[in-house]
Order: sequence, then C-alpha cells, then structure tokens
Amino acid sequence: MGFIYAAQRELTVQGDFNLLKHLGITGYALETAIQVGPLWVRPKELQKHLGRYAQRFVNCNEDEIYQFQHLGSATGIQHRGRYFVISTDHQRKLGTDGQLGIVCDPGQSVITPSRMWIIESADQDSREDSFDFVVYEFEPEKYPHRPLTSQFFEISQNSGVASSVGKIALNLGYPTRLQNVDYYMGEVDLVVVSSFVELVDKTTSEGVYLFRTVAEDRFIEDGMSGSPLFEVVRDNRIFRVKWLGIVVRGGERSRYGRVISADFIIRQIDRVAFS
Repeated sequence: MGFIYAAQRELTVQGDFNLLKHLGITGYALETAIQVGPLWVRPKELQKHLGRYAQRFVNCNEDEIYQFQHLGSATGIQHRGRYFVISTDHQRKLGTDGQLGIVCDPGQSVITPSRMWIIESADQDSREDSFDFVVYEFEPEKYPHRPLTSQFFEISQNSGVASSVGKIALNLGYPTRLQNVDYYMGEVDLVVVSSFVELVDKTTSEGVYLFRTVAEDRFIEDGMSGSPLFEVVRDNRIFRVKWLGIVVRGGERSRYGRVISADFIIRQIDRVAFS
C-alpha cells in the first residue's frame, strides 16, 4: 500500500486523574509492578502498555487514492494459544468491499485475518447488543518479521465484568475525531487515548453491562466501539490486569456506554473456533 502510517502516539488521558488512585492501587509503593499476562509492568507504564491491545481497525480498498478507511477500534486477545481480534459488527458493516485488517506495530503496514466469524443469535429479528461483535483470527507465523504477538492480551480464567460492577476500569481506543487520514498526502496519523469509566450495572441483554465515564471530558463516542476495557485487581499482594470486554455502544452526548462482557465473548469464540 502507498500509505505511510504514523507511529502510535503517546496515550492521551482525559481528566486530571491519578492512575493508582482510580485503579485502586493506593497505599503501595509507586514501584509496585502490575502483572499483565506473563509480563510485569510498572504502574506509570501501564496505560502505554495496554494501548498496544487496542487495535487500529481499518479497511483496505483497491482505490488508488482512497486506499485506507479507518473503522475505529478493536481488541486483540490471545486465547488457548490462538490470536483473535474482536470488533463490533456495526463497525464491520461500515467497511467497503475491501480487506478488513489491523495496523501492525510499529505502524508501517496493515495485516489481514485468516478467518472471520460473525457471531449470530438464534433470533436474528431481535438482535441484541450481546451479538453485535465479530471475531477475526490472525496467524503470527505468517508475519515472522513483525512483533505481532505483542498486540494480543493473554486472557485469564477470570475475565469478565460480573465481579467488577461498581469498580473503575480503563478504556482505550481510537475516537474518530482525533484520527487524521490524508488521502492526498498519503499519510495516516492514528491516535490512541485512554479514559476512566465506572461499571454500573447489568443490562437486560445477556452478557452486556452499563458503564459511565468518570470524567466530564470523555471519549465514549464514534470510533470507540470495539475498544477494550481493563481493570486492575489485587490478589493478595499481587496486582493483575483483567480484561473486562469490549465497548459496544455509547455516545458523545452521553456519559454512559455498554460493554459486552469478556466471558460471554470467550464462550462464543470457544463455540465457533474450537468446537
């Protein structure tokens, strides 16, 4: 492709917040390390590190000028030794007839999935938020010269929202209004941001929970669908990052959004990819 993809910028955090305070890591030394899958990360590096799992979800066209379409955010996870990206289905439908894919770090190319599953409910006439997501599988061995596996969060058994209601989580993604796609100069500058949200309650849709933004300045808007939510949990004296799910709905004028719980997503992946 002819486009030059700008390297991912430093994270922009909305609101004047203390990361340790809002994620419940108070009363501990600032040098406390947080476990992120098999890795250990210092608190001050946590947001930057988690930003790599928020995928830049794009559509590659064959048009000579309009080669690139930014569709928003998606989430990369590693599950049972395989690598998956999850987006919402309404994002997928925004794409043209081109190839869906993600921007590969350090931001110089787009890679496309090997397989795709559109998650469907038994009753398609009353489709709920629960089933508004698509699963894509990527095979890192096809891209040995790229650090692809570092873009996928290794999930654990306790992923999901149910036990996290009332707590603060971190949301990371690519709001449309901050992305810059210059078709004529052939340059793309995609900016990832993060903000704090509070998990409020379960909705009537299976596996879907309500959250609200903590800051008045918020990014729950166009482009954030498909973005991941993470929580830092404490197990004895160890802090670990837990994947909660993906944003499925929100709005610029509202402080509220919805998240499909990770455990519901995992069950669907097991059903379509491992059965």
